[in-house]
Amino acid sequence: MGPHPPTSARERASTGAPSRAGSQALRRLPRAGFDAADGGPGLGDARARREHDRRARLTRVRRRRTVAVIVLLAAIAFVAFVVTGMGDGGTLRQAATGVTDEADRPPPPPAAPAPAQVQRAAAYARARRGNASFAVVDTDGQVRGIDTRRSFASASVVKAMILVAYLDLAGSRGTSLTDTERSQLSEMIRRSDNTSATQLASTVGSSGLRKVARRAGMRNTTPQVAPWGGTQTNAEDQARLFARIDELAPSRYRSYARRLLTTIIPEHRWGIPRTAPRDATVLFKGGWLPDEDGAWRVHQIAKVERGPKQLAVAVMTDGNPSQAYGEDTVRGVAARLLK
Repeated sequence: MGPHPPTSARERASTGAPSRAGSQALRRLPRAGFDAADGGPGLGDARARREHDRRARLTRVRRRRTVAVIVLLAAIAFVAFVVTGMGDGGTLRQAATGVTDEADRPPPPPAAPAPAQVQRAAAYARARRGNASFAVVDTDGQVRGIDTRRSFASASVVKAMILVAYLDLAGSRGTSLTDTERSQLSEMIRRSDNTSATQLASTVGSSGLRKVARRAGMRNTTPQVAPWGGTQTNAEDQARLFARIDELAPSRYRSYARRLLTTIIPEHRWGIPRTAPRDATVLFKGGWLPDEDGAWRVHQIAKVERGPKQLAVAVMTDGNPSQAYGEDTVRGVAARLLK
C-alpha cells in the first residue's frame, strides 16, 4: 500500500499538496492564454458581447424609426390622394365627402345682371334728358355701370347712412332705442321726413357719417350734416353701401333696419321696387330735391334679394325737367337691369 495522504495542514504543507483555500483560489484564477487559444469567456470576449449588444440595440432603434417614417409618409400620401382626387381618388373623395370633381360640377351661373342688360340700361340712361349715372354691385360682387363716380348732391338717400350711424351709436352705448328714437327713425326712412332726419343727423354728426362711409368702402363720399342733403356722393359708393347694409347695421338692430327699409310707404315706391321680380325682397331709399333753376335731382338706391342671390343698384340723376321725369328715368334703368 502507498503512503497515506496528509491529514493535516502541516502534513499537506510538508508534502507540497495544496490546501483547500489554495485550491479554491486557484480555481478562481483565469488561465493564461485561454481567451486567445481556446475562445473561452475571458475579459476580451465580455467587451465584445457588450459592443455587439450596443450595436444590436442601435439597429433595432433605427429600424423602428424607419418603419415609423414609412407609415407616416404613407398616411400623408393617402390623405393627399383622397383630398385631391388623383386618379381613382376622385371617386373615393366623392364617395367620402359628397364633393364632385371639378369636371363634374356644373358651371356657376353667370353674374346678374348680364352684360347685355347693363348695355341696354346704359343706352337708355344716355338717351334721357339731364344727367344719369348708375352702378350695380352684381351677384359676383363686381361694380358695373356708367359714370359710376360722377358726383351728385345726395338729397334724401343720405338718410340710409344716418340710419346706420344712429343704430351704430345706440349699439355702442348698450341701451335700447327709446320710443321717441324709434318714431324718428321710422319717420325718416319710411316717410322721408326731413325734420326727423335733421334731429338724428345732428346727433351722429359728420364724424358718424364718415365712419359709415369708411366701413362701407365709400371712397368718394363727403358727408355733411347741415344741410345733410348736400352730402356729395356717387352711384358707386351708394351701391357699395346698400350691398353691405345688413352687415353695417349692428346685429342687435339689423332686423329693425331691414323692416324700415322694406316697408317704405307706397307713394315712394316709384322706381326700383316696381321693376324688381315679385318674389324679390327690396331694401331701398329714394331722394329728390329741386335745384334753384327748377331742375330736379332724383335718386334711388336699393338692395334686391332673390333667394341666395342679391345685388345692389344705385341710380342717380340731376337736370331732370320734373320729379316725375326723374322717377321715370330711375324706373327705366332699373327695369333694364333687373328683367
